[in-house]
Amino acid sequence: MKTILVDDEQAAIALFAYEAEKIPDIELLGAFYSAEEALDYVQDHPVELAVLDIEMNGMNGILLGRMLTALFPDILLVYITAYEAYAMQAIRLHAAAYLLKPYSSEELIYSVETARLLSKRRRKRIFVKTFGHFDVFVDGKPILFRSGKAKELLALLVDRQGGTVNTDQAICTLWEDRPNDEATQNLCSKVTRGLVKELKEYNAQDMVIASRGVRSVDTETFQCDLYALLQNDNAAKRNFVGEYMVDYSWAEERMAQLTKYMV
Repeated sequence: MKTILVDDEQAAIALFAYEAEKIPDIELLGAFYSAEEALDYVQDHPVELAVLDIEMNGMNGILLGRMLTALFPDILLVYITAYEAYAMQAIRLHAAAYLLKPYSSEELIYSVETARLLSKRRRKRIFVKTFGHFDVFVDGKPILFRSGKAKELLALLVDRQGGTVNTDQAICTLWEDRPNDEATQNLCSKVTRGLVKELKEYNAQDMVIASRGVRSVDTETFQCDLYALLQNDNAAKRNFVGEYMVDYSWAEERMAQLTKYMV
């Protein structure tokens, strides 16, 4: 994450710069002693995470946070303050985290890691719908699969929740009426390649991991109503009305397991 720090205390800046080197995915673009310096910098440098001291000379961190959010609606904010009363203001601004001075190195690392994970969650462009009919949406638009079998293979991989599916398992499920011979194995490989190719057209190819006859999905690359339901997400429970991948007979086994989530 492209990160800036704004704090009018030199010791605080030195501490953060030191700790940031230990945190994966944090790219510290700059540290600034005033809000005005930071605002001037971000005009030409997009920022994903801002770590802001609330009580500073001149413009305070709360106002700076509002201005940064206006410039970058998806920016993540971590607030640092010596006054617990300011924490509520940070919460109202939907801060990823806030730290009370004096804070430990562990608390700082934890707060930035929380922001990093939140950023990763926000960046997911792909939503997989399994309730009712199976569909995949990228940036809000459905993928129009040309191959029904490629779509069904992806549905099977999603159903396995990141578990691997080898060629024999895929054939047994998707081509149960065909013999498991060389021709069917070649067909399965062709469908897998076609699936990756179709996903690539939507810049969603990272969903599928395929190597040496084994396939799976990377569950970190997309959001899925099934996964949310299994994690007892209340919104997913409300959306689940007892239908799961209704186009695929093999999904009936999973459906039987999901009935306990119906409200």
